[in-house]
Amino acid sequence: MINLDGSYSERTIEFLSRYRPLINGQAYRAISMTPDEIAERRAYIRQKLRRSSFNNLSNDTLDQCLYYELDGMRFFEDEKGYCYALKAERVSAEQGDFRKSRAMIPFEYIGLKTHDFKWNVYSEDTTKAKDILNRYLLSFPAMKEKGMGVYICSGTKGSGKTMLSCCIINEIADKYTLNIKFINVLDLLELTKKSYKSDDTLQTVQNAVVLVIDDIGVQLSREWTDTVLYRLINERYANHRVTIYTSNLKIDDLKIDDRIKDRIEATSYIVNLPETPVRKNKSEADKNKLMDDLMKKNAPNGAATPSQGK
Repeated sequence: MINLDGSYSERTIEFLSRYRPLINGQAYRAISMTPDEIAERRAYIRQKLRRSSFNNLSNDTLDQCLYYELDGMRFFEDEKGYCYALKAERVSAEQGDFRKSRAMIPFEYIGLKTHDFKWNVYSEDTTKAKDILNRYLLSFPAMKEKGMGVYICSGTKGSGKTMLSCCIINEIADKYTLNIKFINVLDLLELTKKSYKSDDTLQTVQNAVVLVIDDIGVQLSREWTDTVLYRLINERYANHRVTIYTSNLKIDDLKIDDRIKDRIEATSYIVNLPETPVRKNKSEADKNKLMDDLMKKNAPNGAATPSQGK
């Protein structure tokens, strides 16, 4: 994780659950942990075991066990070294809605899924983009294990990039028990400018299993992008966390450190949206419809409205 003071660490809770606390010289898959890390590890594993037959283990026993996920499967190794495959976690509608409400997704996009995305608003062929997304979502457990994300690109403002990214993480939230977050890169900049001592917003963004970084092509301070943004993306890259980007620039054209570009490109499937101003077109259509409806409502019976002609 990236600490508020800028220091760097890779000891995530998922990482800790794969090892035992180093207690009384125990060495097999064991590492040193602080008391706080041990407590957080116990809480995390208990949450993962809550619907299994291992849900009432003592703290001492739990410290001798391992929990990890691989290719969409969940595994638990008990204190004797026996390994068990656990049932996949089922996500209720309430759980999915709760996670989405905590994910900082823009209000207008909460609840939208990929089937709500209107591909027919584009005059160009979008078959390739749809195929990439369909295959990505169908293979998401494997994608998550590898830390693979998506880079949604279009040089036109209002072309649907942000909406599509939200549709993707809403889809993921409804199927998997994962911590998801959405943040615009300018909001991320503001968070990192402040010193949060009681607010864990920045930490939850950094530690999200699936994170959308919206509008990464916006002009920012080179110093900020080469330090804070690099640490965030590098930490996610190192820990195989999924990052979804939206941008008005192709990766090679981003005005950021080449190391950041390399990590984005290595872990992203590119989805290019047509250069169509969807938001502007919809706004114009809505305004015209409103005007026509008002004219029809106020026109005398049988009279033609201006849009109908004489």
